[in-house]
Amino acid sequence: MRSGLAESVVAAAFSRVGQRVLHLDRRSYYAANWASFTFNALLTWIQEHHEESQPEEVQDWSSLLEEGEELIYLLNRDSASITNLQVFCYADRCHGFHPIIQASQTEGEEPTTAAGQSQSEPTRKKISFAHLVKEGRRFNIDLVSKLMYSRGSLVDLLIKSNVSRYAEFKNVTRILTYRGGKVEQVPCSRADVFASRQLSVVEKRKLMRFLTSCVEETEEQRAYNGRPYLEFLCDQQLGDNLQHFLLHSIAMVTEDTPTEEGLASTRHFLRSLGRYGNTPFLFPVYGLGEIPQCFCRMCAVFGGIYCLRHSVSCLLLDKDTNRCKAVIDSRGQRISCSHFVVEDGFIGADWKREATPTRFLSRAVLITDRSILPSDSDQQVSMVTVPPIAAGCPAVKMVELCPSTMTCMPGTYLVHLTCQSAGSAYHDLSPVVTRMFRTPESHDQESSPTLLWCLYFNMADGSGLEGEGHDLPNNVYLCSGPDAGLGHEHAVRQAQAIFQKILPDEEFCPPAPNPEDIVYDGENNSSSTPGDGETLEGEKEKEETLEGEVEKEEKVEGEVEKEEKMEGEVEKEE
Repeated sequence: MRSGLAESVVAAAFSRVGQRVLHLDRRSYYAANWASFTFNALLTWIQEHHEESQPEEVQDWSSLLEEGEELIYLLNRDSASITNLQVFCYADRCHGFHPIIQASQTEGEEPTTAAGQSQSEPTRKKISFAHLVKEGRRFNIDLVSKLMYSRGSLVDLLIKSNVSRYAEFKNVTRILTYRGGKVEQVPCSRADVFASRQLSVVEKRKLMRFLTSCVEETEEQRAYNGRPYLEFLCDQQLGDNLQHFLLHSIAMVTEDTPTEEGLASTRHFLRSLGRYGNTPFLFPVYGLGEIPQCFCRMCAVFGGIYCLRHSVSCLLLDKDTNRCKAVIDSRGQRISCSHFVVEDGFIGADWKREATPTRFLSRAVLITDRSILPSDSDQQVSMVTVPPIAAGCPAVKMVELCPSTMTCMPGTYLVHLTCQSAGSAYHDLSPVVTRMFRTPESHDQESSPTLLWCLYFNMADGSGLEGEGHDLPNNVYLCSGPDAGLGHEHAVRQAQAIFQKILPDEEFCPPAPNPEDIVYDGENNSSSTPGDGETLEGEKEKEETLEGEVEKEEKVEGEVEKEEKMEGEVEKEE
């Protein structure tokens, strides 16, 4: 239940190997907290979260119990994973939540601008909130911000399963970092290193020597296990410049991260370089919400059944076997099942062996009028690392998307910020936004992009989920929501672990056949492929029929030629 990434991959994997799958989601959209919204749909989603929803009455389904069964109710508050929503609109010099109905500006009115707009750019078209609403369908705004490592587990799975044909992808074109009050490009590939003007010749040689030495683990590196990665970098006689790039933009770890973790992250970065472009990352066109939908599509192709706006109210547990034998949906219908996969937000605290506090991520979504680092191309997709701007502040990962990713309208950029929560999202991220973008609260930011609209919210961090930490029935399995990592390894690993527990002898997400490889049997209209062990008898019969028709045509042509010869002889005699 729920159609997040892990649940969608599990559903596709089971359906592909012939299992019967029923996939439910109480929401009206796919992908749960991995979803993408148009701008107007996002405003509606915000409004729904702001409204105080009355708790639904728990209905008594004990009349559906049979002998030896026990009823276990699921929680019905999936909105608890999103908290502290705050919205700011700067396009019309207004602050606070901006519902669609308040967009009263009519077409033809001259839009106002953010306070302090520079007069040096008279030709730049000003964008109003009404314009954002009018062009709202051009936006695809993700609730979670992640990138795909070119040699990561998700890309490998998309290729192996042939699910990649359901989506399109773009390269992340550059890696940036915020340092000393300005944004700089990080040289990460060999070509970038030698073309960089930020590094001296000596620094270039040191960096290339260090990156080459990181490919294989050495005894010298093992000697630093358990010690801070920054200490290891200092002992390699790397200057502050290189230490900053390696720590924050390549390994993307903190100063006190253990050396073994820092080196593993560096190797993962280096392995992904050059496979599809000059950086290690890919981004799906139309947003990350496309990826769960691609796996849902694969599940449906192989017989999976989907039902949105529908949920499970409770489980029916067999007391003797401690297994879930059926579920009762929100309409009181009893549905038998052999296994049940559910997001951890529906599981009550009484199922946990130890009460652990929920960790959260701080998220911000910005719409700006130009790139954070302008260049000759307006098609840049950028990954930006922002080290802690002060003691006690978290490091921030930023992804800037251009209109060619189909996530924002022309003339704007979509910016995602993510960090571990120390407080509310606004408390954690607004200092970074104020420093790097132009808002009424900013000072001396004339050259920075103007912030048009901003959303802050906290999201539950799914990286702390442990299935063994719950007293669950034997055939009930938990998935978690998005985690704090930049990649998708956590969700793919979860899905694969669940699949192997249930079907240890089956292949996980085997390749789906290509449409041109599917052979249709004329007698029963069922499809089969040579790769699935089916025969080609129907195809052979077609070929034999065609050969017979060709022979008949050849005979007819021969008789026609004989008749023509006879007519020619008759004409000669005449």
